[in-house]
Amino acid sequence: MSKYTNEERTLVKSIVANLTIKRIPDNEIIKEVFNQTNKTISRSGLYNVRQQIKRDSYKWYQTLRQGEYEYIHEFKERINEIMWLQKKHNEIIKNNPNKPEIQQTSLAELHKLNITLSNYFDVAPTILNIGTIEKNDNTISNPQQDKEIIV
Repeated sequence: MSKYTNEERTLVKSIVANLTIKRIPDNEIIKEVFNQTNKTISRSGLYNVRQQIKRDSYKWYQTLRQGEYEYIHEFKERINEIMWLQKKHNEIIKNNPNKPEIQQTSLAELHKLNITLSNYFDVAPTILNIGTIEKNDNTISNPQQDKEIIV
């Protein structure tokens, strides 16, 4: 994909990933890449993009596995950010009693934030593995303690 700009490469990877997941045939993916970039991609180029996606995904996955507590920390930071935004929107609603259009806009945003936060809490048990991180050797490690419990 050397004839593509960085932005186009990102777009092509996105197109290929999304259409491959949907089981769209290669010739249709090639057409869609052309429609969105006005540049052609060969079947071997398509194969190379898929391989790059696999390599990138594997590296990302490995990084998450190795930095499990950092990932959990980042997840918690996103939740804190949403809660802070909720607080700000509540303040906007409270401080503008005579401006219904501002209140309505903040209420709509607050509703979206509530849904996002609810979705985060729905996936939290999976991400946090219910408060413990299981290792392949059937031990559980607690970052707050230096000892391991054999299960």
